[in-house]
Amino acid sequence: MQLMSRCGKASLTHPPQHPSAHILASGNRDNPAVVPSSSIATHIESSPPVTMIIETVVVLALFIFLTFKGASRLRHLWQLFRLMGESKFNVPMPISRLGALDVASVIALMALKYIYSFLGLLPKPQPDADRVHILLPEVTAIAKLRVTNRDERRFDLATGGPGKDRSGRDNRVMFLPALVNPMLSLLLANRNCPVLPFGCVNTQNSFEVHDPTIARDAAALREDNCVVMAYFGGPERKGRRVKRGMEFDIRIVVIKFDSRGHGDAVMEQVITILAYLPASAKPKSRPAEASNDEPRVAWTGIRRNKVSLGLLSPRDWAAVCKDYNPIHMLRPMAKLFGFPGTIAHGNHVLAVATQQLLTASDTDDERFDDMRCKMVYSEAPFVLKVIFKRPMVLPLDLDVEYGLVDGGGLGLRVAGGGKEYLAAWMT
Repeated sequence: MQLMSRCGKASLTHPPQHPSAHILASGNRDNPAVVPSSSIATHIESSPPVTMIIETVVVLALFIFLTFKGASRLRHLWQLFRLMGESKFNVPMPISRLGALDVASVIALMALKYIYSFLGLLPKPQPDADRVHILLPEVTAIAKLRVTNRDERRFDLATGGPGKDRSGRDNRVMFLPALVNPMLSLLLANRNCPVLPFGCVNTQNSFEVHDPTIARDAAALREDNCVVMAYFGGPERKGRRVKRGMEFDIRIVVIKFDSRGHGDAVMEQVITILAYLPASAKPKSRPAEASNDEPRVAWTGIRRNKVSLGLLSPRDWAAVCKDYNPIHMLRPMAKLFGFPGTIAHGNHVLAVATQQLLTASDTDDERFDDMRCKMVYSEAPFVLKVIFKRPMVLPLDLDVEYGLVDGGGLGLRVAGGGKEYLAAWMT
C-alpha cells in the first residue's frame, strides 16, 4: 500500500551553493491533554507573562555569553539573524556541523519571533478560497552535509548500536533523517515563516528512501557531493485546517551528486506539524474531511522488543539531531508547556524500534521474517511512515510489536499500559 505520494526523484544538474536545527514535541493532534500555545501570527494571543520572562532570560543570557566570547561570536549571530530574514537562504556551514552556539542562537531567534509577532511584523497567513487550506509564504533553505564517524558513534549510543544486515554491514535506518533534522528548526526560526514554533506538535513523518545503501554507508555523503534542501509553504504546501489548529508540512530532500555534477535525491522527508489555533480562528475546521492514512495491519499480538529510555536519553539523541527543545531536557519546562513530564523525542523512539527490527525474528511466522528481510535488507527504494499518537513521558519502558501491512509491507507499533504511542509502516 502506498503511504506517501511519490514525487519522483529530484534531479539537479549542478549543486546549489552553500547550506543548515527541532523544537517540536511528538504527540496526538487531537489529544486535549497536550495544548501548548497558539501558533499562527494572525491569531496568536499575547504570550503568558511567564513565557515572556523565559524568552527574555534566554535572549539576555545568550547575549551575555556572546559578549563574553567576543566580537566574532556577535558577528556570527548577526549573520544568522540576517539569514533568518531571507525567504531563500544558504546555510553557511554543513547542517550536520551545527555547534552548541549555533543551536542556542537558533532557539533565541525563535524566541525573537514572538516579539515580531507582538509588533505585527510577521507575515500573516491567509485562508485559501476553498475555506479549508491556509496560504503560507514560501521559505527555502539549502545546506551542505558532512558525515563523520563521530556522527555514527553518537547515533549508535542513542539507539543501542548499529543493526547488521546479512552481510554483516552496519545498517542505520534513521541516521540520515536525524542528521538533516536541524533544517526544520532553521525554517521555523525564519521570520518569513508565520508559525510561532514553541508548543507545536510533530504529528507524523514520512521518509522516502530512494537509495537504501545510504543507511549502510552514510559517510559516503561528503560535503563536496551532497546538499540538503528544505521547503516550507508555497502553493504546493498549503496549511490544512484541522480540529485543533493548522497542520502544515516541511519537506527535506537530500541530493547526492556524481562526478559529472548530476544530482539525484537519495532521501526525501516530509514532516507534518500541528500548530494550535483558537477555536475562533478562520477558516473553520471541517473534521469530517480529515483523512486517516493508517493502513490495515495484521499485528502479531506478541511483544517482540522493548524501548527503554531514561531521563537523560534525550541528550544522546539531541547530540545527533541538534533538537535541544527544553521539553525534552527539563521537566519544569515540559510542565510549563502542558506536558506531564519530560517528553521523549518521537523520532528517537522510532529509531530505537527500527534498529531492533534489523535483528528481530519470529520463528512462528515465516511471512514476518520474509517481509522483514525484504524491507530492511533490500536495495530497492522504500517508504517509512510514522504517526505519533500521544506524548511519551520519560523515563519509559514500552513494548514493540510487529505486523504485516495489508497489501505488502511491514508494520511496527510502540505501546504500553494499554495505550498505543506510535505506529509506523515500511512499504
